[in-house]
Amino acid sequence: MTEHIANPPEDRPDDVLVRAMGSNQTIRLIAAQTGGMVETLRKTHDCGPLGTMAVGRVASAAVLLSATLKGRQQVGFQINGDGPLREAYAIADADGRVRATISVPRAELAGDDIVLGAGFGQGRLSVTRQLTDEAPYRGIVQLITGEVAEDLAHYLHTSEQIPSAVSLGETLDASGVLAAGGLLVQALPGADNAVLGPLIERIESLPPVSEYFARGGTPSDLVTSLMDDVEILETRPVNFVCPCTREQFARRLCTIGEEELRKLTESLEDTVVECHFCRTEYTFDKEQVGALLYGARMYDKAD
Repeated sequence: MTEHIANPPEDRPDDVLVRAMGSNQTIRLIAAQTGGMVETLRKTHDCGPLGTMAVGRVASAAVLLSATLKGRQQVGFQINGDGPLREAYAIADADGRVRATISVPRAELAGDDIVLGAGFGQGRLSVTRQLTDEAPYRGIVQLITGEVAEDLAHYLHTSEQIPSAVSLGETLDASGVLAAGGLLVQALPGADNAVLGPLIERIESLPPVSEYFARGGTPSDLVTSLMDDVEILETRPVNFVCPCTREQFARRLCTIGEEELRKLTESLEDTVVECHFCRTEYTFDKEQVGALLYGARMYDKAD
């Protein structure tokens, strides 16, 4: 199977996620540097500034949530709103591989201010965890601000009952994404209030997370700056990876049914389908679409 993997430019540090624990395993700390990945998403989807912020934060949020996954587990992070951005969606796995898409990548707002919350508008946040071979678990909350970090913290507190502090952000200029990343700190059962007070103060004293990385800080530096007894458990790379294949899209064409496939062979010389995550196009000529009719027939019988 061919995967579409994009590596960060040579002039920037590799993207990485760090998972750590502190205060006798009662405080979870996760930090991710994602500037290369977000820049790849910007270019892939031809995003404007607002779209870059949206898809970047959704993808970085998915990366943070992926830190507790194992094996073939995945997590999906989705925001749907009534604003001009409409929808942004990301999927991340236990190996730090992430892909993301956005409905309106060049959405704009009236005026000069770029406010992500106004871009998403009113809507909801959904987190889908595929932890086993059984049906995935999905949690949904209403958006609080649409800025993503506050909404993720609200979701974790209300849906998973884990008090959490979240920071997400990006630094942009005319050339693209200079830095991006996220921080997630969670108080687990048994956390001491005497520890939480100073920890909150340190979090609030931090510069914006993307500014921290733009200055040369690393995820390891970030988590160890917050507590004196931090133990780093894992460091993993973060990469934009799309696992789509031609065979996968051929199977999807079969699912539209025999009648619809016949219409395609009659009306089009070529049928072109596009992956929403990596924008790769797959072209099927009339003969190739015709060869899929048997498969489509099997889907129709199954229905």
